[in-house]
Amino acid sequence: MSKALPVLVLTVVLLGGCTAPVVQSQRSAPTPTPAAASVLTPDTNTEARPLDPIIGQLVLTTEVGNDEAPREQRSAFPLNAKQLYLVVRASEMPAGTRLTAVWLRGTAEIGRSEREIREPIEGARWIALGFQSATPLPSGEYSVRLFLDDRFVDSVVFTVGSRREQGSEETGLVFAAEFPESGAIQAMSEFPLGTTRVVAILTDVPPDLREELWSRWSVNGSVLTELGPDELRMAFVRSFTLQRSEPLPPGLYSVQVFAGQQPIAEGSFVVVGATPTPEAPVAGNAVVEDLRIVRAVEPGTGVPVGARVTQVRSPARLYVAVLVRDLQPSDVLEFVWERAGQEWNRQTVSGLTLPANWVSLPFDLPAESGEPVEYAVSVLLNGTLAQRVSLTVLPGA
Repeated sequence: MSKALPVLVLTVVLLGGCTAPVVQSQRSAPTPTPAAASVLTPDTNTEARPLDPIIGQLVLTTEVGNDEAPREQRSAFPLNAKQLYLVVRASEMPAGTRLTAVWLRGTAEIGRSEREIREPIEGARWIALGFQSATPLPSGEYSVRLFLDDRFVDSVVFTVGSRREQGSEETGLVFAAEFPESGAIQAMSEFPLGTTRVVAILTDVPPDLREELWSRWSVNGSVLTELGPDELRMAFVRSFTLQRSEPLPPGLYSVQVFAGQQPIAEGSFVVVGATPTPEAPVAGNAVVEDLRIVRAVEPGTGVPVGARVTQVRSPARLYVAVLVRDLQPSDVLEFVWERAGQEWNRQTVSGLTLPANWVSLPFDLPAESGEPVEYAVSVLLNGTLAQRVSLTVLPGA
């Protein structure tokens, strides 16, 4: 596996519940708030050796070899595609383990693939989960979700058909603080710190459009939520309103609007960060109460699942989960990875308001060879070391 930098995924409750990408009937994200007993219960279990299954890589392809290895890696497929595979790189897999791939078009399940491991897998190997459609898949955006014994592990998004084949038209998408009741739209590309409301306005909607409209909102590359349209206020104009009780975190936001499964418009805006001042920052009350390395977290809440990992075989995807209290937008969390005593990676999180919640970030460990390598993860709060844990990474089989 290449040394891919981890993607910042704010899987915690962003600002009172912004992060869950689960689509409900109104396509509005829930605002989960973990119960105190669930969030604060200490985990005294420690994993001393890699007994649990390890999922290292997910690959989409149309062909696999005799060893089930993918012949190629794809994120887009032609319109005539009928046979697809989700190929999983797995190790330390005991007999009886069940892998399930759930294939979705938008939010609708179109099929699932299941494999039960008959013989234990000690070294790393590929496991193919095939999906076959009776008819060619229509163009649009799809996803596949991987479950390990009914526990969600990860997902991959892919498309069928090119943009030309999907026939998307040029439709305007602008952003404003409020929907204009009369007069011209006051379009904005930047919103100030503290913004709680952004309206995406779709202009020049085709009059013969019959498919359901919905929008997908992302921040810094991570899906934030999916929303249905607002109440119709003006002919040939539809709007989608993102409204939060807490300020939106600074960053680059992108919005896609779909008609059914067809993307018809796309745009972006920025929520600017705080202006630096020469004054010394005022000491806050934020604390880091716990730090864990785990193999999975609960989608939408970021609560760590399973025992702490202190030893793992590479390659592997892990999550660094930090329990914070009284975090304010001005507080800065830094996640620093060290490999063999040298800094390997650094991730920064700020702009959050969290009374008592988990902040969880994914990290893909690269394949190691030779002797075991010692890693360490440190969490700094406002530049001060708050927690530190170690991890032994074993070479891949």
